[in-house]
Amino acid sequence: MEIAVAIIGSGALSALISGIFNLVQTKRAKKSGLSAGVQILLYDRIKYLCKSHLERGYIATNDLDDLERMHKIYHDDLDGNGFLDDLMSSVRRLPLHPVLPDKKKD
Repeated sequence: MEIAVAIIGSGALSALISGIFNLVQTKRAKKSGLSAGVQILLYDRIKYLCKSHLERGYIATNDLDDLERMHKIYHDDLDGNGFLDDLMSSVRRLPLHPVLPDKKKD
């Protein structure tokens, strides 16, 4: 009787452990996919903004601050690969313009 309980118990425990392991794997894969999606969206947005400011020939201080924050998240938190470093260096060398107030509509 004890052998039967041990066999049934070990099977149930094994199934439970396997189920938990699969759940963790699935969550990890979803998180990885989400991180990759956010990373590519940030990459595209940073690249677009850098090129826009380089074409304009200057950057406002608040825009540079925003780009720096986005690049830090992309590079450090999401393990970006450094492809944007040269673009960011070029943007940092642009002349800085003060933040201008928004134009009010009449």
